[in-house]
Amino acid sequence: MTRNALFGLLALAAVVAVTVWAQLPGTRAATAFDGSRAFDDIRAIARAPHPVGTPEHDRVREHLAAELRGLGLDIRVQEGVGVLPLDFDGITPMGRVRNLVAERRGTAPTGRLVIAAHYDSVPGAPGASDDGAGVATILEVARNLPRSVRNDVTFLVTDGEEPGLLGAGAVPADGRTVVLNNEARGSRGTVMMFRTSKGSGPLIDLYGSAAPHPQADSGFAALLAVLPNNTDFYVFEKNGWLGFDSAYTGGGAHYHTPLDDPAHLSRASLQQMGDNTLAVARVLAEADLGRMRGGESVYFTIPWLLVRYPAGLELPIALGALVAAGVLVVVLRRRQLIRLPRTAAAVGLGLIPVLMAGVVGYLFWPLLGVLRPEYADMLTGDPYRPWLYQGALVTLVVALTSAWWALARRLTGERELAAGGVVLVALLGVALAVLLPGGSHTLVWAALFASFGGLAAVFVRWEVTALTLGLVPAAVLLGGGLVLGFDIGLKLGGVQAGLYLALLSLLLLPLLQRVRVLAVASVAAVLLLVAGLVVDRFDAAHPRQAHLAYAMDTGSGTAVWGEPGSGSASADSVRYFGDSGYGTRPAPVARLADPRLTVVRSGPGRRVVVRLTPSGDVPVVGLSLGQAVPISVDGKALGKRKGFAYHAPPSGGVEVTLDLPDGPTAVRAFQQVYDLTVVPGFRPAPDTAYLRPSVTAFRVHPL
Repeated sequence: MTRNALFGLLALAAVVAVTVWAQLPGTRAATAFDGSRAFDDIRAIARAPHPVGTPEHDRVREHLAAELRGLGLDIRVQEGVGVLPLDFDGITPMGRVRNLVAERRGTAPTGRLVIAAHYDSVPGAPGASDDGAGVATILEVARNLPRSVRNDVTFLVTDGEEPGLLGAGAVPADGRTVVLNNEARGSRGTVMMFRTSKGSGPLIDLYGSAAPHPQADSGFAALLAVLPNNTDFYVFEKNGWLGFDSAYTGGGAHYHTPLDDPAHLSRASLQQMGDNTLAVARVLAEADLGRMRGGESVYFTIPWLLVRYPAGLELPIALGALVAAGVLVVVLRRRQLIRLPRTAAAVGLGLIPVLMAGVVGYLFWPLLGVLRPEYADMLTGDPYRPWLYQGALVTLVVALTSAWWALARRLTGERELAAGGVVLVALLGVALAVLLPGGSHTLVWAALFASFGGLAAVFVRWEVTALTLGLVPAAVLLGGGLVLGFDIGLKLGGVQAGLYLALLSLLLLPLLQRVRVLAVASVAAVLLLVAGLVVDRFDAAHPRQAHLAYAMDTGSGTAVWGEPGSGSASADSVRYFGDSGYGTRPAPVARLADPRLTVVRSGPGRRVVVRLTPSGDVPVVGLSLGQAVPISVDGKALGKRKGFAYHAPPSGGVEVTLDLPDGPTAVRAFQQVYDLTVVPGFRPAPDTAYLRPSVTAFRVHPL
């Protein structure tokens, strides 16, 4: 029996391997999208960091405008002022943006198809993936999309996404629109359609049938809806547009760093992004866009197929899985194979490994930060070489689950634990169907088929075969999900991996109870962890990540270095950076100028109108106060804010209206550049990448 169980586990491991392999990107084109030509576009875009307001940013925009014009498109530069479109009372990002809007008129339009990406980068990264890949996809899709199509097509290259979705906020919300937005949070991995707009059921069906590499999960989309993780798509959806957001997230250690360059970008991920976008765009360009809005859907990917069904079926299917688990318990009880009181206890005991695995997954990245403090500064919570650590986490959860099983079986019994595990997974599926609509399918289908497999095992001779076949959906959804989930990094993916593995282990208990894994998994976890620490060392190709800023008070002639999120916030943090989250230390004084602040007029009451003028050509100028007050900039009301940071400011400055509180008020006027080398004596530390570097000069004015 043990040999048969081992064969069953190996077969399920093979299913997991096939699931992961089938969803990995490949370099072979599935459409006319030319990945090599798109990669050449990326090399032209991502020569250097190009944040808003810099000369390199202007160069990229002019290059893209020339490329789009060369394709015979009707192009215009849409100028405007964008403001962070989120509730935020701190120093609010805003700025002058220049979106590129290239249009192709349809023959009999039912609406407008928009293919979108942003062309600005963060200050410390060339932006090859974020979002050079999305922009290059736009260019290559424009080359290959038929010139004569039914619907209007707009190629929208937005500005100012990185500071705060500024360009998307300047796009007018007009007409019936379907948008395909492409992003990246790493340098490799499967391109996932990770977010959709409300009422996109018909659009999901179209994506599932048209995309050559469909990868999507309504559970992940439902989770993102309650987490602060925004792209331009947030604004598009808020404007009433229909559509979806896609990105790849593997290689997160490169995200927003100097290593987000063409050399580290995965051509396979670029090809997959292009294939999906071109294929879906071709269909949408000819479709009746008025029929794309409908009900909600539950959807998820299995090898070579996007499964989808109406959201109204989610709870009935979940309840059906729970009923199937209940039938399994009844049949086993009638066969006198289990006892009901102990099975009920086993359901409760099953929560222990699930909670343990979630806690271990949550604490694993902080533990690595204790063993190697430099990990605490890694932006996405993922090392450069994560694979050994991933194996260590998986084997650690297996060891803990095995230890729990060794103790729990003495309290209940092996068969009771196995039956209780199926019931627990089904119960959790019902809970998710109620509390997180769209997120229950992973547990529901796994529990449903595990129940069928358990029932078949009671009546057929080949018990292990029946159990193994019943566990195939669990291997696909939970096993494949935990491996692919690591793309989002150890910090977040570790939690998902821990939970998925614990739940999968509960369903595997009928096979696992015949195989002793505790000792092997424990030793493997330690060995893999040690190996990860040995292999993943920092060097010139894999630099440490540092968050470093400089600020100088031109009035007092003092300056500090600041490290945001260092865990040791300084009393000088607000004074020098307008924010309470910086650790500070003394710095040499640089030759920097602060912006000019002049009072234009006062009154009525405590209303003051001032003009803020940058000194020289700088990418950012702004004001900050100690408390939130009503602010307007060039007539644009921001609401009650503690200040603003104006990106790409006009050379003549901006007019600011402040409704100040009673009594004297200190206003901090500042401007920023992104070159740390202007600070005397600064030498970049060896093997170090500086993320979002900034140099701020400010003066405090009493008003």
